[in-house]
Order: sequence, then C-alpha cells, then structure tokens
Amino acid sequence: MSSKKIILHLLIRIGILILLTGSVFLFWYFTFDPHKFCDENGHKHVDGGLGMFIMIFLISQMFYLGLLVEMIYLFVKKERNLALANLGFLIISLCIALALYF
Repeated sequence: MSSKKIILHLLIRIGILILLTGSVFLFWYFTFDPHKFCDENGHKHVDGGLGMFIMIFLISQMFYLGLLVEMIYLFVKKERNLALANLGFLIISLCIALALYF
C-alpha cells in the first residue's frame, strides 16, 4: 500500500475532526449570548463555555468510537496498513485530547 493512500486517509479523518469541532465552536460563537438572562437590576451570566466543552467532548468521543469501529473493520477486511494508521492517529490524538481536557 502506498504512503500516499495512508496520508490521504489520515488527512480525511483529521479534516472530519476539525470540521466537527469547528462547527460546534461556530454554532456556540454565533448563538451564545451571556447576557440573555440579565434584567435591568441584575447582571446574571450563564456558563456557556461549559456547555461548549461538554458538546465538543461528546462529539470527540463519538468520533473516536467511530474511528475504533473503522479500525476493527479495516483489520477484518485485511487492510492492515490503514488500520494501523488509524490506531496511530487514535493514540496520538487521544494523548493530545487528554492533555487539553485535563
């Protein structure tokens, strides 16, 4: 298997992850109003950052679960190089995600 196919496979997976997290961030950025519950006498903020963190965390966990299922499928289909590329990407991206989350 050529390295060009493996690199293209990984770039597609990275693009999907960036698209998912970017869409959540853009949705939050354009729709979140921290002064939604403020009245004339009080200044009440809501914690929108926590909601965005939870959404991105859940989306990334679903992405990693899908990557794991795809890796198992590729091992069964006898495409070891793509499956090992998925495994490497999964390990590296989970280490980066754990460093960012905690």
